[in-house]
Amino acid sequence: MQFVIVVYRSRNVTMQAYNFVTRRGITASVVSTPRSVNVGCGLSLKMPRQALDVVGETLEKGETFVGFFLVQNTARGMLLTML
Repeated sequence: MQFVIVVYRSRNVTMQAYNFVTRRGITASVVSTPRSVNVGCGLSLKMPRQALDVVGETLEKGETFVGFFLVQNTARGMLLTML
């Protein structure tokens, strides 16, 4: 299973991004930022990988944007890759 998390340094911006994405009909949730990312406010936006093609450009313009991370569940655990 793959998904993307969008990391910001502000909880407020994370919530604004969540509202933006869900208003466009994209399934998303607010999750704890994985410790391995080692930056951010502690909350991130989780959404399907395909949604990045639709709203990614707008999301990266948000204040305090840190980055997009692809999360893949593997037999050895969770693998994060910065996109």
